[in-house]
Amino acid sequence: MFNIAQAHDKVAAVLGSRVGVDDGMSLLIDYCAEQEPWHGWNALRKLDFDSDQQNLKQWLHQLLTHEPPPNEVNAFWFGLFNPVISGKSTCVLYLAGTETYDRNDEDFEWACDPAWFPSERYAESQVLDAIYKQLNTASDAVSSYEYVLCLGYAGLVVNHLAANLPLSKWLGEKSSRALAIGFDSGVGILPGSFTKQGWKPYPP
Repeated sequence: MFNIAQAHDKVAAVLGSRVGVDDGMSLLIDYCAEQEPWHGWNALRKLDFDSDQQNLKQWLHQLLTHEPPPNEVNAFWFGLFNPVISGKSTCVLYLAGTETYDRNDEDFEWACDPAWFPSERYAESQVLDAIYKQLNTASDAVSSYEYVLCLGYAGLVVNHLAANLPLSKWLGEKSSRALAIGFDSGVGILPGSFTKQGWKPYPP
């Protein structure tokens, strides 16, 4: 049976280990395969994580350049949700910014009231779409692991982009900004924050 608390801890541990996207996804797929036998896990290992990561980097760089967050934004929220596009459900990542922020809020209620909702906030990720659709053609037990692989993949990419995009794009004139990622319908993860000294991952 899918254990969401255990799954959440696994994703948080992999993100906290600061591994790259390929290695991190290998660890997460291994975890899923150990928890729930399914013939399709190996197919997910063959997804083109590198190309998708480059596309997401281009999207985010353009977004932060063309629609920079206003000064009142104190935290970034990378949200995941499941819209229906062209009659089919998928998983989509977006970026918003909030004025309120509470690191101790385990329910991430502060993320529900964005002060910055850019028009180009939605990313186009072929990997997230493929993970969602492949898992949801399987049993309900397998499809539950969307939580692990979609959140894990998005978090690994965001970790990489946080460390590699220019700090000025993230901070503007601010001295610090936090960053969190999660499903809009569930809890999230706090990978770290930006300060004048650079990207500061939180301890695993």
